[in-house]
Amino acid sequence: MHDLNALIGTHDLLFLTLDTLRYDVAREALEAGRTPTLAALLPGGRWEERHSPASFTYAAHQAFFAGFLPTP
Repeated sequence: MHDLNALIGTHDLLFLTLDTLRYDVAREALEAGRTPTLAALLPGGRWEERHSPASFTYAAHQAFFAGFLPTP
């Protein structure tokens, strides 16, 4: 788990969630150049495949705000 108190004031954070967006579909759209604005916000200009700490949106958001972030 991350020490979020150590991060406050030292990092900018953009918390963007896309409900039900499959990794393969997102990657295909990015590679086809259909998401240039979003690509500018992605780390390294590319998607990273991650796994949510929960299986549905509400629980996943609760976990994120409690410090349980998506894992590779």
